[in-house]
Amino acid sequence: MFGIGGTELLVIIVVALIVFGPKDLPKAMRSAGAMMRTFNRVSGEYRRQFEQALRDVEREVEIEETRKSVEAALKDSPTPVKSPPGQKDQGDDSKRSPAVADPEPGERASSEAKEKLGHA
Repeated sequence: MFGIGGTELLVIIVVALIVFGPKDLPKAMRSAGAMMRTFNRVSGEYRRQFEQALRDVEREVEIEETRKSVEAALKDSPTPVKSPPGQKDQGDDSKRSPAVADPEPGERASSEAKEKLGHA
C-alpha cells in the first residue's frame, strides 16, 4: 500500500502516538478514516461523471461519423432511396389518395375478384 514497508508503518504509528497521545489517538484515527471515506466518495463521483462525459462525447462523435457516412452514401447512390415506414416518400404522390391505405395482398386479390364478378 503506497510503497510503505513494515518499518515505515511502525514509525508512522509511533509518531502519531507521540503527537496525539494515547487518549486522543482513536479520535484522530476516526477523523482520518472519515476524511478518507469522504475523499474516496467524492473522487469516485468525479470519476463517474468524467467517464460519463467521455462516453457522451464518444457517442456524439460516432453519431456524427455515421451521419456523414450516410450522407456520402446517399450522394453516391444512383437510385433514389425510399423513406422509412411512417414517413412520406419524396416521390410523386399525385396519383395516390393520402386518406386511403394500400390494401393487403390478400385483400387486393379479393377486391379484384369482386370487381370482375360484379362487372362481368
